[in-house]
Amino acid sequence: MRVGPAFLQTFATQVIQSAASILTGILIARSLGPTGQGGYALFAAAVAIAVIVASLGQFEGNVLTSAGQTAGGRILLARAGVHAAAILLLAVLLVPVWRDRYRGTSAEGVAILFAVVLGVEVFAQLLRGINLGQHHVLAYNLAGLLQRFCYLTLVVGVLLASQMQLTSVLVAWAIATGLSTLFSAVWLWRRSPGGSLQWSALKDGWAARLTRGLRALVTISVTLLLVRCDLWMMGPMLGLASVGQMSVAVALAEWLWYVPSILGNVLFAVVAADQGPESLQRIARASRAVVAMVLPAAALLILVGRTVVPLIYGAAYAPAGLLFVLLVPGMSAVAIHLVVDSYFAGRGFPPISIWSATGALVAKVVLNLAVIPRFGAPGAAAATTIVYTGLLVTKVIALHRETGLSLANLLRPRPSEFRETVGFAREWLRQRFGEAAG
Repeated sequence: MRVGPAFLQTFATQVIQSAASILTGILIARSLGPTGQGGYALFAAAVAIAVIVASLGQFEGNVLTSAGQTAGGRILLARAGVHAAAILLLAVLLVPVWRDRYRGTSAEGVAILFAVVLGVEVFAQLLRGINLGQHHVLAYNLAGLLQRFCYLTLVVGVLLASQMQLTSVLVAWAIATGLSTLFSAVWLWRRSPGGSLQWSALKDGWAARLTRGLRALVTISVTLLLVRCDLWMMGPMLGLASVGQMSVAVALAEWLWYVPSILGNVLFAVVAADQGPESLQRIARASRAVVAMVLPAAALLILVGRTVVPLIYGAAYAPAGLLFVLLVPGMSAVAIHLVVDSYFAGRGFPPISIWSATGALVAKVVLNLAVIPRFGAPGAAAATTIVYTGLLVTKVIALHRETGLSLANLLRPRPSEFRETVGFAREWLRQRFGEAAG
């Protein structure tokens, strides 16, 4: 895979996706208010962790299995379909358990929607892994783009119909993800070589693939718990309105991750296919580029954050401005970490991936228990920044010790590379727009 073109294509798509996602989030938050937004954020966090657990590490497993090859694409697609159908069935069977537990509360009406959203999101997750593993970046990008725009369109329709409530938003989510997944599945099927889809072929090696994804499952599950545990802890301690304030601040601050997450995913696929010195140098260069991009943006956001957040989301979210400012340094650290960590992800998630994420999760929970009762949501935001910065430092030191990469090579931007990158981007855009015009 050529990292430059793959990144630029993904970046261009991601900019559009980001605009759609931001607008969708603003519409939902402003319409539901802090308390309703808190309920939506807890639902989304529950889906996120459930998708990772239910996927059994097979997003990463599909990336590692494909390793740039298109052969076996239909087998992987069929496995993904069976996997997602089993998860949907299990989730539906468990609906009465959740409904009875929360009967008489707002959660009762969304129990079945949790099962549906979980099923389609698991299928989408598995297909993204196949596309990325096959280095078919265009399909990977367009599926995400379709989901974001469908979701935005449906949310706008709900808003215009004056039917904006949690259940209607979740129905829109399920429909948008389902359409995106159908698009991705059809494209994957049509471009993949034919092959036997008999049960014997389908199950051959499946157990080994599941085993290969176990480390990824543990690592990503712990990481997601790390990212979302503050919302779950704040709910019973401070109430849904505080969760809504924090979720808005987190959602806005996490946009600092978006470009680095693109690089991280592309480099993950590169290292999975080739763990040689060239891949390592690509990671180092990407890390330097992220530092040069993220740190100035973070400095600006810290200065204007308390004004910008209520301006975007409405006066009801004024407390989220301070939370956003406190979160920005930590989110900047995670942005760099996503690129650095692609080296360890591409090597199959070695033990450091698990114990570093676990240590960060324990530290965050302990800090939250200490600071939330006394300082409220700002205490949770500050704890998040401290923990995320420590996680970055841990991974940088580990990469330095394992590969010999100097800290300067990893973290000090080079002006010459910035000029080269700008020149490359201009040429790429010229070629793309030139071809479109022709």
